[in-house]
Amino acid sequence: MPVKTTSPKSHFLKGTFFLVFLFVCQPSEARRVRKIHVVQAGESVARIADDYNVSQRDLRELNQLRQGQPLKIGQKLRIPNVLRVAGKKYEVCSGDSLALIAKRFRTDPQTIATANKLDPNNPLSIGQTLVIPDKRAMGGKTIALNGERPAPISFVRVFTGERARLRLYNNAGTILKGSVRRLSFLARDKRGRRRVKRLHDRLIEMLQRVAFKFPDTPIQIISGYRPQSDGNESQHAFGRAIDFRMPGVPTASLFRCCKQLPRSGCGYYPQSNFVHMDAREKKFSWIGEKSSRPATAQR
Repeated sequence: MPVKTTSPKSHFLKGTFFLVFLFVCQPSEARRVRKIHVVQAGESVARIADDYNVSQRDLRELNQLRQGQPLKIGQKLRIPNVLRVAGKKYEVCSGDSLALIAKRFRTDPQTIATANKLDPNNPLSIGQTLVIPDKRAMGGKTIALNGERPAPISFVRVFTGERARLRLYNNAGTILKGSVRRLSFLARDKRGRRRVKRLHDRLIEMLQRVAFKFPDTPIQIISGYRPQSDGNESQHAFGRAIDFRMPGVPTASLFRCCKQLPRSGCGYYPQSNFVHMDAREKKFSWIGEKSSRPATAQR
């Protein structure tokens, strides 16, 4: 497939951002370079989201855009640091084709095309951002149970005392959408009952894995969804993070359990007695304001 050369349509804004959690700041190693897109004539939220492989909802929320709100030429949009599909980012180079990229990452062209909403017959553009999905990214609704049986889990929203006993997966390992909706409501933003964002499927799986490790123990939700605010972007803003504790389980034990999960972000805050856990592309862990180096994502 030939490569079509296009003029650059995005700019990088270098800076540092402190990602604020509930009581403390995320470590400096977790700061990211913010990618900025300058709107061109004829562009829409849908097109820009596809170009950067992020979700339209995340793009709108990050830039405080209403549904259907038109864009202005020259308008600067911040691009979320979260992929639409879990996997690796890849920037198209000269001479690339779907077949060559698929071969490099030991997958097939159709999988990449589907994940990126591409027509396999259309040329790629140099500099185009693709996501190479991990093996489970295209499904996301089932988990491997490995002989374990998902039992109901007790959840408590610490801020209000609300409770729910939810079964997240059936015996076949299929996610139960109704339970996810109820859990997402428990993990809503503190500022209103309507400020709800569906928790990411991989975060749901991580919570289930923690429950397998510590059965019959409630999960106390300290903080879940927290909307984007200027200069403060975290995985909480995308429904991929939760701050929690489990009564009777040492915080250090929860932290060790979290670090064993693939592609997990794990923060340990001893003085506040909670663990931050999020679903991300590369493993990352920290204690208080000191962090470990990012590790290569497990597969």
